[in-house]
Amino acid sequence: VVRAANERTERACIETLRSGLPCESQCVVIHERPFSNAVRRAFEIGIESARPWLIAVDADLLLLDDVVCRIREVCGKMAPEAFCATPLFLCNTLGGLATRGLHCYRASLLDEALRATPNAKEPLRPESAIQDAMRQRGYTRECYAKVFGLHEYEQSYRHLYIKSMLRARKEGDPFMLMKRLRDAQEESNDATVALWGFEDALAGENLPDEYDWDALYPLFEGRMRDHGLQEKPALDCPSVDKLVRDHLHSHDYRADMMTLPWIREILDFAHGASGALEYIERPPLSDRYRARV
Repeated sequence: VVRAANERTERACIETLRSGLPCESQCVVIHERPFSNAVRRAFEIGIESARPWLIAVDADLLLLDDVVCRIREVCGKMAPEAFCATPLFLCNTLGGLATRGLHCYRASLLDEALRATPNAKEPLRPESAIQDAMRQRGYTRECYAKVFGLHEYEQSYRHLYIKSMLRARKEGDPFMLMKRLRDAQEESNDATVALWGFEDALAGENLPDEYDWDALYPLFEGRMRDHGLQEKPALDCPSVDKLVRDHLHSHDYRADMMTLPWIREILDFAHGASGALEYIERPPLSDRYRARV
């Protein structure tokens, strides 16, 4: 189930998934708002499908061509007590690898998950709230140190701005991420726009629980004019797989301090891209690449 909000990468994300499936109808696209509704609707679709797994995917991801094969691999290695598993993505805003919007759920537990949080109205982390509730019931969440693609690359400036306003309220230490964005903004307009979102959210008062993707944001429009920026056109990318691999290969792994230490150690960041990218050329997954949380 692709959970979409008219991201610039929505079509590319959907096409990559559908190209790897036996039947296109296995890929359902929803545009539910707010995001808490999208999370719960995806679970309902997973239950209705009567299939063994639900793969919930956010449309701000750009995926490797063989991502469906990699997803099957993760599902096949999940422990019996695991409710869900998440791989890694290179995050444009974070500047490192992190678990982002692709979750492999054991469908037999979806109904219990919905009942575990029947009145969940968590606006900032609705999916984490459900996963935490299931963890209290003894069902683990597994993280795999395997990279499936890119997160928040090639997004519209408007999308980056709104997402950053939301992230400013979710981050435990937003100022560390803001410093990274300041360091990167000379080479990246994306970093500049993301930084605006952090600054405007932290300076604001009476902030909404949910951000309306269709609303007008005067501060954003004013900043765009002041900086002489125009919104990006529709995404035209002949090869998403090449784009993903190019970014993964060009990432400075040795200098990357934004990725969590356990991931840096497992993927051998000290030796640069050669160690970190072993997963691309050498599947299948090894047990050493899995952590339970």
